[in-house]
Amino acid sequence: MTRVYADDNALPTGWRTRQPGTAIWLFISVLYLSLLALFYSIYYIAPPLRQSSTWTYRQAFTTRFSKLAVNVVYQIGFSQSLTLDPGSLGDRFVLMHPAAAECYRGPLASKTTKPETIGGTWYPSPPPKPSPSPSSSTSTTTTTTTDDGKSLIVLSFHGSAFLWLNGRPDDSGYTADLLNNTLGPNTRSLWIQYRLAGGDNPTPFPGPIQDALTAYLYLINDLHISPSRIVLAGDSAGATMAVALLRYLASFDPHSVPGHPLSDLPPPRACLLFSPSVEYTFEGDAHAWDSHRNAPTDYCDGTLAAWGARVFAPPDVVRFDDPYLSPALFPFATPVPIFVQVGGAEVLCDSAKGFVRNMAEVPGNRLQLLEMPGLPHDIYMIGMYLGWKEEQSEMIREAARFAIAG
Repeated sequence: MTRVYADDNALPTGWRTRQPGTAIWLFISVLYLSLLALFYSIYYIAPPLRQSSTWTYRQAFTTRFSKLAVNVVYQIGFSQSLTLDPGSLGDRFVLMHPAAAECYRGPLASKTTKPETIGGTWYPSPPPKPSPSPSSSTSTTTTTTTDDGKSLIVLSFHGSAFLWLNGRPDDSGYTADLLNNTLGPNTRSLWIQYRLAGGDNPTPFPGPIQDALTAYLYLINDLHISPSRIVLAGDSAGATMAVALLRYLASFDPHSVPGHPLSDLPPPRACLLFSPSVEYTFEGDAHAWDSHRNAPTDYCDGTLAAWGARVFAPPDVVRFDDPYLSPALFPFATPVPIFVQVGGAEVLCDSAKGFVRNMAEVPGNRLQLLEMPGLPHDIYMIGMYLGWKEEQSEMIREAARFAIAG
């Protein structure tokens, strides 16, 4: 049985989520985690005691410790707040303003959650600014720029359950550089600092999806980058955004919505998904998550997944079985080739494969699945920390080949 609405009990509550309880619990947790770290550092010396017989000592230890640490984050209810201050990034950090109001309609329209200005970080640097064009500056087809006009531009949406991260170098720099370098010379990527569902400005659905559209239109309308050069990329919750953007763009065709600004907008070149969140009817259910056969080999647990699902999709805003939240259950036609990577040891393995299977049955769709045995969730982003650096590079190489082929 699947869950249709988010569980209000998934939200962290209690004395540990308020000061001075938070400080007290953090002090206790440091001592507790130190003792557990000592225990597991000895326990995992024996390969048969590790979560998987194929894992190295480092992989077993770091995955276990990550799961313990994430549990503490849930217990204190910590979520990240964002700033639009560029800090030391200078002109690498850009602001993107909402497009015309008519661009945000249907599922992206909301009485309470409106499009807002968002930020984003360029890797390794922003593209040259468009040179003056004799045609209208609002045209979506103008390509007069001072860059080479050929190299790929990655529009990337980071993961972390809509609760943390901002796409800046501290959390995304390693993967951004690796992806750029693998895609070839002159590749640039824009990592979006979309609004989170936590922190001091909690923004639920459809806020982050609005931000995905804002960023896509910024590349096309403001920078005059051809959609044929744009590659969407998303991991975990970021993949939710990437697929939602594809679905939204596909809903605007010249026959069904004639004259709309998005009707004649060409689709992006490709879409790359890593450990995608594509079935909230499953991952929003903590019991279903923790009962999955891969729960022992994943560092995410059901409480974390249900918390992220609850803040992103409150029950009074949207259902889990909405097509934009559970696209694995609601396939759609898209001209955009989709690459999907998933770990064989992560809880989201079955839903990701179901998404590929159902989408591939739609005439005209093109999908490629890369299932990597033994990998937990989102090695695309944290493989270098958990001990899967080679596998992280391998999946990005496969994704790059797919994107280049178009």
